[in-house]
Amino acid sequence: MSHSAQSSFDILTALAASLFNAPLSVVTLLDEERAVLRGPTGMDVIILPREQSMGSQLARLGPKGLIFIPDATKDPHGQVHSMVTGAPYVRWFIGATVCSGDGVPVGAMCVMDLTVDRPAPTEAQIAQLRRLAALAGDVISRDEERRAQAAQLKMQSMAETVSGVGQWHVDLATTKLTWSDEIYRIHGLDRATFTPCRQSVLALCPPEDAERLDSLTNKATEAGEGFDLVLTINRPDGAQRLVALEAVVETDVTGRPVTIYGIMRDVTEEREALERLSRSEARYRLLADNMGDVISRIRHDGQGRYVSPACFAMFGWTPDEMAAHPTEFFVHPDDHASLWAATRRCLEGEGRQRLECRMMHKAGHYIWVEGNFQAVPDGKGGVQELVVVMRDVSERKALENELIEARDRAEAGARSKSEFLANMSHELRTPLTSVIGFSELLQASRTLPDLERCHADRIALSSKALLGVINDILDYSKLEAASVVLDETAFDPAALARAAAGMVEAQCGLKGLDLLVEVAGGMPSALVGDEGRLRQVLLNLLSNAVKFTGEGSVTLNLGWRPVESDRGVLCLSVQDTGIGITPEQVATLFERFSQADASTTRVYGGTGLGLSISRRLVRLMGGEIDVQSTSGSGSRFSVEIPMPVAESRPQVQAAGPVPVALPTQARILMADDATANRELVAAILATQDVMLDTVCDGQQALEAARGGGYDLILMDVQMPVMDGMQATRAIRALPGAAGTVPIVALTANVQVEQVARCLEAGMDAHLGKPIHVAELLMTVCAALKGQLVTSRAA
Repeated sequence: MSHSAQSSFDILTALAASLFNAPLSVVTLLDEERAVLRGPTGMDVIILPREQSMGSQLARLGPKGLIFIPDATKDPHGQVHSMVTGAPYVRWFIGATVCSGDGVPVGAMCVMDLTVDRPAPTEAQIAQLRRLAALAGDVISRDEERRAQAAQLKMQSMAETVSGVGQWHVDLATTKLTWSDEIYRIHGLDRATFTPCRQSVLALCPPEDAERLDSLTNKATEAGEGFDLVLTINRPDGAQRLVALEAVVETDVTGRPVTIYGIMRDVTEEREALERLSRSEARYRLLADNMGDVISRIRHDGQGRYVSPACFAMFGWTPDEMAAHPTEFFVHPDDHASLWAATRRCLEGEGRQRLECRMMHKAGHYIWVEGNFQAVPDGKGGVQELVVVMRDVSERKALENELIEARDRAEAGARSKSEFLANMSHELRTPLTSVIGFSELLQASRTLPDLERCHADRIALSSKALLGVINDILDYSKLEAASVVLDETAFDPAALARAAAGMVEAQCGLKGLDLLVEVAGGMPSALVGDEGRLRQVLLNLLSNAVKFTGEGSVTLNLGWRPVESDRGVLCLSVQDTGIGITPEQVATLFERFSQADASTTRVYGGTGLGLSISRRLVRLMGGEIDVQSTSGSGSRFSVEIPMPVAESRPQVQAAGPVPVALPTQARILMADDATANRELVAAILATQDVMLDTVCDGQQALEAARGGGYDLILMDVQMPVMDGMQATRAIRALPGAAGTVPIVALTANVQVEQVARCLEAGMDAHLGKPIHVAELLMTVCAALKGQLVTSRAA
């Protein structure tokens, strides 16, 4: 409560006490929970629970409420009142309701005495008490109004401080100018030392601005015209500030101006920011207008706001033409989805987005464009617009397309090469089947004269040499195409080395060379690797050593260098006492189609692929091959390959050819379009107690198989009418035992993918041509006994 309100209550309570010649008088003020009893100045304020006060009883009686209690000790409410049961021990009481300005009871005017020996109040006294209660209500209302005004002024001051907007007004009758606190702050002046007036305010402005303000003030005073302007003011600290003024004029009923109301705000930082932005935008436009890339500002809906002049050179459209259409108007319909996706991601805050799309040139054709999208934030957590930088990438796209076409041509060429090699392999292996097969039959004959046996040996040796050339070419083709897959299994390295040496033992004997195999101590009994490919490398090195050594020896050394407990490096070396190699020849030794010199090919033969294949295979296995040699003093080829140690020993294969006896009376069907091949198989099986039927194509094989009764079918692949694949699938579709008969591919198609296709068609095993007698007999025997194991290409 304000001091003035308390002073008013002092007077009113004194008058009330005097009216009744009583010692005590208070004003009771009520809130939702309490009753506050205020007496004369100096008396302690008493606070009671609302429901325990007589003021709350009077409030319930309404605006005209009156309560008189001659003896509080006998009144139900007074008996429990703390001022009755305790100090000051009130006995006599009279009170009237106090109301606010809108008639709502807010308390009571109360008079009390400490004795009951008093006369009853008169009507005049009661009327006078009501008037005093009404005056107390007026005091309360005025105090609330003053407090509301003070709060409003405080809020207004806070609002001015936060917004930076000050208020001013001029009473035209008195010419008095009033400023709010914020205007003093803007000017840097103190209210206590500066009194604003028209002349003092004009003196704060530069002459030009003072003249403008004075002129507008005259118009407002004389004609009632409001105004707004921006002017400069000079502060006492020497700083200059830009301020914005706005004014309106209030007139009387006759239209005569009586008051000018206005606001002022400091716009110095705002104008400086706008100037910086303007300079930045000017630099931006200068950059955008003179760069080759097109810069575009786009709204959320895709409509252009600005497009740099470079668009004319790139698209043939003027900036205004491009800004007049949404972006998708220019983008190829097939690229709309990508455009919308990039725009959505950018608007959703996923950062810079990059898009390649086709955009329409004004001439009607499309060009490839790379667009980089960047969102411009609006400072409120959203996106103001998108900035897109576009670059013509048509040349790059054309180059990419050329590269793709070149790649496709290269892949097509590789496929053609593979197909050619596969066909060449097939066409060469088919006649070699008869040459090798019949030569092996002749070699196995016990009645062949020595001269004819010598001829048969020469045929066998030459045909196998030719087969080696074919295999080298195919191997190299696979390595170049990166289609060689290693088949890693457990193997015995010492057994492998001795077996490889055994394959060249006969050649060494013919040339009188010593063949030595040395296995170092500590060699693991089993390693994990591709035994077949390792054997191929060893055979190539051993064969070369024998080929280029006229006298002396060939030594195969096998060593092991442990790295960890379960892995190490397998070290192989083949050393000879042959013709040796010069340093110049070593430099090209491992290149394809290369031998030491042209005379080497004439003297020793060969394709020049062996060492190149060996190095590629060794590197495929993670190793390396090297050579040390001196011309005329022999050579040493070294191979090192990292390998893990196998957990268990591999199964030992029986050494040397095993005599094969086929189950008797077995029925075998052979399908092959080559008469020589049918005759060869018939000759091989003639020594066995089996029945062989032969047909010339797959259709005949299907008809024969449909009749049933066969224990095995040997199926060629490339045949007229119906090939072996089609025939196999048709046979597998037959009902009963006829559809489950074992089928072995007997074909010159020996590449890995060709073998896989045979197995996928339903064949049980694959046997590549040329046919070797022992290999054929072992495969047929396994098939008839139900022991077939899927073979793989050589």
